[in-house]
Amino acid sequence: MKKRAANEAGFTLIEVLAAFVILSVVALAMTSFFTNALSYAKGNQNKTVMINLARNTLFYMEKQNFETIKAYFDNPENKKISCDATSCSLELQKLVSNGDQLFAILNPVVNGITYKIEIEYQENLKEDLGEKMSNYLLPINVQVEPVEGGRNKREVTMVEGYITNEKIR
Repeated sequence: MKKRAANEAGFTLIEVLAAFVILSVVALAMTSFFTNALSYAKGNQNKTVMINLARNTLFYMEKQNFETIKAYFDNPENKKISCDATSCSLELQKLVSNGDQLFAILNPVVNGITYKIEIEYQENLKEDLGEKMSNYLLPINVQVEPVEGGRNKREVTMVEGYITNEKIR
């Protein structure tokens, strides 16, 4: 048998194992980075859904009869439009052109997540509009929050807008 030469080039088993350990640590760090990025993207997706639901509700309310909704909000006891978990009141159903759809609009289910939508009259903004413009604009705030199936039930999204009188549409 031949003896090995002292200057033979190559990697020892220890060097290969050390390189493998370093590569594994870097790969684990990258995996956690991608997991966090995926979680962040999912949260943004839910927030985007809630913003779109709020905007759709705002557009839906803009298409309703202005005088009927204004009369509802002029009552000091009526500052919010929302439905409970099973149905909407008859009084609320009379506010919109198709009262049967109101529950589906205020309690939508998207991607297996149930959302609750509330429409709140912004009386403090009415004073900023002045007497003349308050006959043509109703300032409202649409609030959306997940009820069932959401990751974070404390997550709330709000969109402000106006219900405009038919005379200026």
